Amino acid sequence: MLSVAVALIVGALAWSLLEYVLHRFAGHVARGRNHFSREHLRHHGTPNYFSPLWQKVLTAMVALPIAGLTWGAFTGVAAGIAFALAFGAAYFTYEWLHMRLHTHAPRNRFGRWARRHHFHHHFGDPELNHGVTSPLWDIVFRTHAPVLQVVVPRKRAMRWLIDPQGELRPAHASEYMLTDGRLARA
Repeated sequence: MLSVAVALIVGALAWSLLEYVLHRFAGHVARGRNHFSREHLRHHGTPNYFSPLWQKVLTAMVALPIAGLTWGAFTGVAAGIAFALAFGAAYFTYEWLHMRLHTHAPRNRFGRWARRHHFHHHFGDPELNHGVTSPLWDIVFRTHAPVLQVVVPRKRAMRWLIDPQGELRPAHASEYMLTDGRLARA
């Protein structure tokens, strides 16, 4: 049982590390030289664009068995399955949370923090805040920037952030500011 419990924790942490590494290195450092980077850069250019669901499901169908078999080869079948389940649950949580950050207003303190953290990456400095679900690896690798307010170009503002007239909703005024000009880095 201990090996299964450890596999669950390590599986979730493994996804968290992979999320950071993929985002930072395959998404940004690669600068469009691979499919993932091109899709990621397209998302940065059009923040409401997400890679098609079928691509994500196909990737998971290949990656999860490999992850489980690899971990299980060293720790046993039950731990391998636990690792793959935790890795997959963390991956799908990431996908759900990432889309929700862009499409829905925050409901709680974590939601407000996660949006500021992620949107600083989008609209402030793409070299920082690569972790979407957690700042852990940004802290470890010194790419974390605490964010109190995010400046968002009006033309790229998320729907939940603005009212029908295109103005910042008062509920978000303490954490966001709209600009009509181009930002130095986007």
